[in-house]
Amino acid sequence: MSADIELVDEPNGLIARRVVVGALETNCWILFSPNSKKAIVIDPGDEPGRIVDACSDLEPAVLLLTHQHWDHVLGVPEVVDAFGLEVQAHPADAPIWPNELDHLAEHGHFDAGTATSELLGCGCHIGAPADSLLWDGKTTPLLSGASVVVGNLELKVLHTPGHTPGGLSFTTRGHVFTGDTLFPGGPGLTGWPFSDFQTIISSIRSQLFSLPGTDQVHPGHGESTKIAAGQEELEAWIARGW
Repeated sequence: MSADIELVDEPNGLIARRVVVGALETNCWILFSPNSKKAIVIDPGDEPGRIVDACSDLEPAVLLLTHQHWDHVLGVPEVVDAFGLEVQAHPADAPIWPNELDHLAEHGHFDAGTATSELLGCGCHIGAPADSLLWDGKTTPLLSGASVVVGNLELKVLHTPGHTPGGLSFTTRGHVFTGDTLFPGGPGLTGWPFSDFQTIISSIRSQLFSLPGTDQVHPGHGESTKIAAGQEELEAWIARGW
């Protein structure tokens, strides 16, 4: 299991806290600059109490979603309530959360893709929170090219669809937070409803691989990598088809 960490990049004025939450070990990122307590929360996927605790010395100002799959949003209601935050996401992802809820209503658990059977078999919880506090799905539109400015930190918004239609990545000061679009070793899965392999490859090629090769990639699950590492493997990913 990935560990909670705090990345400190003093030269670029960025501190990034990673809180690993939920059955799918989702990375919730909390971003701020060394000289400001104002913070950005990205993808509070579960265990909202741990995320709130990780912000105890900060002043969260906005909540951003890379996409709206259940494992990236289950903690949204409590984090929003704790800090009075606005949830910002790409409007093209509007069908995703209703589809997640439909699957929950039909099957009694969320869709975890190829990991579903394994998670259910080991007794892992991939259903609704015990208190039934589910996100209402309300967001403020966040579009490609926008900037999110909080304190002394500015994130540029990149629309990187493919894993979902409204997938977003956020770049700042030599770092990019890619959600489930780009991981070490390949793109995010595209076997989900509303996903498409060619679209995610196009997003990676045009949006992410146009960034400097030295930029650090911080995904929605697992460990970080660098843009250059993926650039070297892109053609192999295309050839294998996933």
